[in-house]
Amino acid sequence: MRTVVVFGASLLLLSSLAFGNDTTVELTDELRAVMKDLMINTKVLAVANLDVPAADYKSDGDPMTLEIVMLSKRTDGPSRVSDDGEVIFIQDKTKDKAQQTLFTTAFYLKAKRKLAELHTRNHHP
Repeated sequence: MRTVVVFGASLLLLSSLAFGNDTTVELTDELRAVMKDLMINTKVLAVANLDVPAADYKSDGDPMTLEIVMLSKRTDGPSRVSDDGEVIFIQDKTKDKAQQTLFTTAFYLKAKRKLAELHTRNHHP
């Protein structure tokens, strides 16, 4: 938990995030606040020894969990984050910097989705 809090606190100092695919996004105060809240309150679940190919893996559907799926076969593809930020698929021997980018990406995607839902609710009574 301490690592997440320190990472969340250091996130507040950033004005943008650089992702591994040469994409940089600007972080608003609102987005940083939501990311920090998610980092503190999201449960992290580890999943090992998949019974299905990674492409067929179904998340638990809970937006307050982040599932870390350990990949054991190269055929399951590269380390990556699901489009909704709910699952991190990670190959063995993924470097620390790449892992940090995966976590940042996941929380960024989760925060963007949460903000979109909040804005939709506030504009549609």
